Amino acid sequence: MKFHNLLRILREEPLLITPAAHRSILSLVESRIFAVENAPERAPGEDGCGGKVEVESMVVDDNGIAHIPIAGVIGQKLGAFERGAGAVDVLDIAKDVAYAERSNDVVAVLFDIDSPGGMVSGTPELANKIAAIEKPTYAYSNGQICSAAYWLAASCDEIFATSTADIGSIGVYIPWIDLTAYYDREGISVDLIKSGKFKGMGYPGTSLTDDQRKLLQERVDNIAEMFYGHVLANRYDVEDDSMQGQTFMGEDAANRGLLSLVVQDKDEVLSMILS
Repeated sequence: MKFHNLLRILREEPLLITPAAHRSILSLVESRIFAVENAPERAPGEDGCGGKVEVESMVVDDNGIAHIPIAGVIGQKLGAFERGAGAVDVLDIAKDVAYAERSNDVVAVLFDIDSPGGMVSGTPELANKIAAIEKPTYAYSNGQICSAAYWLAASCDEIFATSTADIGSIGVYIPWIDLTAYYDREGISVDLIKSGKFKGMGYPGTSLTDDQRKLLQERVDNIAEMFYGHVLANRYDVEDDSMQGQTFMGEDAANRGLLSLVVQDKDEVLSMILS
């Protein structure tokens, strides 16, 4: 994915990610977009300084449990640079899921998650693939299972996390930037010649009309209904007041039905799976 396209997604598309992670990624992309385009080409899996970045991959242990990592921001059709920088592609996870499902060596699947969420594109489809796995499926985290990551985790038979893990952020938003006040201060006016009331929506220097804002709200609401419906279909005791975009730590998340159980570590999860 090109950086300009990533910037467009971060600024204009519906997102399933925590605001803190969104701000961090947006700041990074904005500060490096022009520098990256003019920098010497790096090999896949190298960071901004040319250092080697180790990308986690699926491992099947001796007990037949497939450990599938979902660590970092979740996206679709990511480039080698983005994956090397720590993002995870739903298409790569889907390949791991397909292997685990058809392999006779795999008896259960454990998703090891530490993610603030990410893009909408590809997330519902991957969640449905996970839900369709006929083998036992589990999600575990000692970090974050937020937004898009929770959409995926909710597809599993059980969800486990440590007491300090951050769980939830169920919801959708579009971060639309209105630059009209800035343009006015700079003495810049924008005259947008267009066809249709939605064409050119959000062009820099213009404000959203009521119809345009309503269209975006409907899009957010439609995606949110998909998200809520998936959670309630799989975690039936989660109530509406736990799906308002907030996050909860381990015990609170478990009490609200977002988790199956709070655990000490991953080894405890493995012990329960094998018992």
